[in-house]
Amino acid sequence: MTEQPDVKVTVAGPQNGAARLSRLASGVSVILAVSAALTLVLVLLTRSAQRPEWHPWVLAISDPVVIAAFATPGAVVAVRRSHNPVGWLLLATGCGMAVDNLARAYGVYALQHGLPGSLLVVWMSTWTFVLVSFPIFFLLLLFPNGRLPSAKWRAAAWYVGVCAAVTFLMAAFMPGPPSDGYFPSIDNPIGVPALSFMRNLTGPATIPLTLVPFLLSAASLIYRFRTSQRPVREQLKWVALSLWAAVALIGATLTWHGPVASIATGLATVIFSIGVMIAIVRHRLFDIDRLLSRSLLYTALTASAIGLYAGTVSILGLFIQGSMRGTASLLATGLVAVALQPLHRSLQRLITRLIYGLRDDPYAALAALGRQMEETTAPEQILPKAAETLAAALRLPYVAIHLHSDTDRPTLPTALQGEDVPDPLRLPLIHQGVEVGSLLVGARSAEEQFSAADLRLLKDAARHIAQAAAGVQLTLALLRSRQQLIATRAQERRRLGRELHDGVNSALSEVVWGLQAARKWLRTDPEKADELLDAGITRAHQGVETVRGISRGLRSSLDGIGLLEAIHTQIERFPLPVTADLPEELPELPAAVEEAAYWIVVEAMTNVLRHAQASRCELRLHIEEDALTAEVTDDGRGLPTPLRLGVGTGSMRERAAEIGGTFQIRNRPENGTEVVAHLPRTLPGIDTTEGRRTPRSQP
Repeated sequence: MTEQPDVKVTVAGPQNGAARLSRLASGVSVILAVSAALTLVLVLLTRSAQRPEWHPWVLAISDPVVIAAFATPGAVVAVRRSHNPVGWLLLATGCGMAVDNLARAYGVYALQHGLPGSLLVVWMSTWTFVLVSFPIFFLLLLFPNGRLPSAKWRAAAWYVGVCAAVTFLMAAFMPGPPSDGYFPSIDNPIGVPALSFMRNLTGPATIPLTLVPFLLSAASLIYRFRTSQRPVREQLKWVALSLWAAVALIGATLTWHGPVASIATGLATVIFSIGVMIAIVRHRLFDIDRLLSRSLLYTALTASAIGLYAGTVSILGLFIQGSMRGTASLLATGLVAVALQPLHRSLQRLITRLIYGLRDDPYAALAALGRQMEETTAPEQILPKAAETLAAALRLPYVAIHLHSDTDRPTLPTALQGEDVPDPLRLPLIHQGVEVGSLLVGARSAEEQFSAADLRLLKDAARHIAQAAAGVQLTLALLRSRQQLIATRAQERRRLGRELHDGVNSALSEVVWGLQAARKWLRTDPEKADELLDAGITRAHQGVETVRGISRGLRSSLDGIGLLEAIHTQIERFPLPVTADLPEELPELPAAVEEAAYWIVVEAMTNVLRHAQASRCELRLHIEEDALTAEVTDDGRGLPTPLRLGVGTGSMRERAAEIGGTFQIRNRPENGTEVVAHLPRTLPGIDTTEGRRTPRSQP
């Protein structure tokens, strides 16, 4: 048998696809670099050619460099995140710039030397601006994950696409020379004369075809910021910072003229491209919140100071004439100097609230937290709303609220806002001395720790959340008890039906059959009839015992003896000395109240024995006007701090709450622990006027 050669099968997967896209991006980048170099060479060869005033030879030389700098971040994103359309759109914008500049440079060179293709590049120069503007609009719509913010933004994307197509058709077929001032003596080679009227509509058409798409794209960023979580917001902040820096650079050169202002505008586009690259590839590189807040602060402070100075000089100049004009500048300088510090504080407070939320205004933060919890009616939504409000108020990337479980199951987050972060700050939620849960919050960045103001506000917020958490925990416990009660009742009904069918029904059926058979044999065989009657009587006794067993199973452990008798029995069995202060008799109480009081006393005494390390125990039971109060105290080591409710303590609290009572466990002033339960004497719909029991006398 000949051996089969090994065949290696390669399956094209996501990694292979990403590698191909990365190679494609690298290839496009190389072509773009060659195009920029060719443009530079052509510009150098046509230094003496006539150009528009807005685009002199010096500026034409700098454009290829600016374009290469703009496209490089797009190439990085396309290579590193090849499946994200944002990098490709950024790279496409750079390619559009390169094609636009190459078409102009070659057109000038071709017309100067009589080379072929000059009319083609003249036609291209009429519409290549579409390749620059509209990829940017789509980039803003899809930033940062390559998807629209939501399905309702599809109409906006379609509108931008239609505007791009209409703009291209208008520019490509409009008759006359290009509108940018290049080639003023050459008409569009494929211009349609019937469309000459559109030259008068170019200005008005700019609003729906260019301005509206830009505004929609910018609005999508705002919408995405408001509806996204921390990572996406950090990426959007990088774009905001780059746009702010670009606008500041352009604003600083508004008073300049010539190539310098145009080069500054080109550098502003490079800053935007770099911001997009950092947002996609390394948005955690720096603390963006700190960078953005400082940039906003000093830019706003500078602009305000300049505006205040200019405004003051202008106003004072209206009243001061002649040789006193220098006084206006002096007074304006003094006014700016005086107003600078309070202006700095006001802007700092405004920008801090914008970036960090209500950290420096704890009253407003706590008021917002309380208002949101008051407006939330569903108990299961209170804690999620509190986490959402706290995260929004303090600009926190992660907020989680954990409620401690009364069972042995692990504690899981009841409310979660944001994505999990390593080593979050944990704050205990303590209500009436009991730790009911914990509040976990993540810092805004790995480099920035919580300040003293942050910690004070978070601790105050934890106190408010603890009250709500205690109510939610009690509500969930009552709901769980109700579910258990319903399940137990259904199970008990099924058990009773089975026992009645298998026991009582079977016994009565056999008795009936025996009586019928005894009547048949009564005259002919009296002895056999007696045997059948004896068997029927025996089976009837068995049925009676079955009914008694079912009855005993349905009765409470207090039935027949009462609450006081049951407590006395518990005291007699208790191994530690017990000082009891019990009334001589109790009024008739609902069975549910007696059951709750008894089991609370039993569980409290059990806890004294198991956990308190006490030498003695005190038990007090007394009747108030509308309540039965049970108190169990000891002289042991007291409660741990903070206290976490165990199964037994949780059971006592649930028993009291189920019938509308209250339960407290606390440390005594001197030493030991005190358990106090206030239970109602009456329950709605329960009549306790019948069936009073004879109380047991005190020994």
